Amino acid sequence: MVPVVYAESPCVVAEGPRWNAADRTLYWVDVTGGKYLRHRDGAPASEVETVDPGLGKIGALVCTGPGKLLLFTAECAVWECAFGERPVLRHVLVGHAGRRFNDVWADAGNVFCGVAREPDRSGELWRLRDGVFTCVEAATNGMPNGMGISPDGRTFYFVVSDEKRVWAYDYDRATGALTNRRVLCGDFAAPGVPDGMTVDPADGTLWIAMWDGARLEHRAADGRLLETVPFPVKKVTSVEVVGNRVFVTTGNKEPAAAAYFAATRAGSVFLLEKMTECLKRKTRMKQR
Repeated sequence: MVPVVYAESPCVVAEGPRWNAADRTLYWVDVTGGKYLRHRDGAPASEVETVDPGLGKIGALVCTGPGKLLLFTAECAVWECAFGERPVLRHVLVGHAGRRFNDVWADAGNVFCGVAREPDRSGELWRLRDGVFTCVEAATNGMPNGMGISPDGRTFYFVVSDEKRVWAYDYDRATGALTNRRVLCGDFAAPGVPDGMTVDPADGTLWIAMWDGARLEHRAADGRLLETVPFPVKKVTSVEVVGNRVFVTTGNKEPAAAAYFAATRAGSVFLLEKMTECLKRKTRMKQR
């Protein structure tokens, strides 16, 4: 698999790609830039729509309908808007003034929200359900990041970057409860740390972006490393799988950001095409 530019935009830290099948559009955020973006499928890579709603850092977004979004932002606030329109405040996580949401994952009425680690405060994981926040993990030893749920809806996965671990939990979709916390994998080699991730709905494998690692790791549902996909940029931030396509966001936090973007397109969204089983068999036969 070779990454190619899908949506060209020099984000500082592009994150949280979310595919909306209703309008065949990819949405994502620029966390540090405080913007959210979209790219309509089939349009030229240069056609990226960008909105700065003036809400400070935006950790993640959730698609709720064609062009309809929830934005998870600074001050641990949740805003609702149609793309490009004025956001309306819907929820605030009480007692978290001065803090912000980081990565977020939504499933069946449950929205799991990571609260970013600060120099003097641990990271946290909360669940938003029916307008009520419930604390899931009161203190993480590092930045709470990527999340995902197994295709059978029974396992929840959660990355804590500085721990270099992916945690697994038993998941009750009806209530959102997480139990039986255990380490799925913690054997990430240098360089870099695990950042955003997603679960492939086709086979339950995990795709994990490696911040400062210049690669994407593809792992089995039991955590075993299956393959590594090298990237032309250091900061690989998050991932979304749609059929045979893998959308990957990247960051562009370099001293000479403009020059680095010109050379690498860092900060853009890249696309990988997964190998079909037929092509994999042909490749193995050629290698024998």
